[in-house]
Amino acid sequence: MKSVCETGFVVLSLLFLSGCVVIQSSQLNNLMKIFDEPPLDISANSWFLRYSDYESIVYAIDAQDGTLFSNSAGDYILFDGWKIAEIGDIGNYKTAMKIRDSGLTRSFVRSNRILANHKCAPWIREENARITRFSQNCNDKMIYANSILVSEDGHISLIRQIVDERYTALTLTKLKYGGQTK
Repeated sequence: MKSVCETGFVVLSLLFLSGCVVIQSSQLNNLMKIFDEPPLDISANSWFLRYSDYESIVYAIDAQDGTLFSNSAGDYILFDGWKIAEIGDIGNYKTAMKIRDSGLTRSFVRSNRILANHKCAPWIREENARITRFSQNCNDKMIYANSILVSEDGHISLIRQIVDERYTALTLTKLKYGGQTK
């Protein structure tokens, strides 16, 4: 005579193999819903990045300290709403740079070492019919201007700022759907 355990195991095995038993889990169901959802269209958050001789497409993501622009190549730029606050791993330029403001002084910091201090004036707002331009004049050994353009719909369309001690400009340009610049 077979034991109850052996009989139960055989019956459950046969039911499982015949497809009569359905195993359900709320966690499994939630996981499966993720795969059933259409993929997220990130083209609406696409930006064209230009830094020195490097060009790439990056995607804007809301982050704790501002907007993070990044891509699968590892490029990253953190924008705090007024200035590019950090860059790193852009193209062949693999060292991170932090940009800190204190009063009218903008410091360019790499590996906790200040490489340069520039004097920057407050931002100035200029408006015309279709666009608002914010500009900021800075100087050290050279005079330059940082700028942010805001389209008539209130969204930033271009960010151009000096991001290192060599006066290298980094430009982010909002792309339209399909990969074209606005």
